Amino acid sequence: MVGSLCLAAALLLGGAGLGKLRTPQPAAAMLRRAVPAGLRPLARAGVVRAVGVGELAVGVAAVLTGDRSALVLLAVAYLAFLGLAVRLLSAPTPASCGCFGRVDSPVGVGHVVLNLVAAGAAVAGAVRPVGSWGGLLDGAALPGVVGVGQSAVLAVLGYLAITALPALSAARRQAAP
Repeated sequence: MVGSLCLAAALLLGGAGLGKLRTPQPAAAMLRRAVPAGLRPLARAGVVRAVGVGELAVGVAAVLTGDRSALVLLAVAYLAFLGLAVRLLSAPTPASCGCFGRVDSPVGVGHVVLNLVAAGAAVAGAVRPVGSWGGLLDGAALPGVVGVGQSAVLAVLGYLAITALPALSAARRQAAP
């Protein structure tokens, strides 16, 4: 189970990195709101793209090696995201996370939960490394492929939980009488 969660977290992190590479402006805007004034000059598109490259590299390393160092970096990434999510949640006005290069993903409790679960899975995986592809391809082929597919579905559900679900909830509140 830890291997599946680590693989899903790594896939999600890699997807977030690709999103920041493609469209860094939403994450840069989020950083301008979230970081202390002295660090705001770092909230530029070039820096966000560099972070995106780092996210993609950590995600790929966690998928391909699943070793302790990759999983520690995965945990650190999600703990940093957790800190940003908590900081943005405590802001007086809602803010977009810019996680995937999207403007319309307001930070919510789902971000906190997802980051906690992903960080916890990565820490558990770092304590007892899961291996490449979450260790799912170490045994029989069919169960391994199904396990990898399930991890991919879990990553997509995580993505939807912090992008589509908040937008759906907001639309529902607006439509309510």
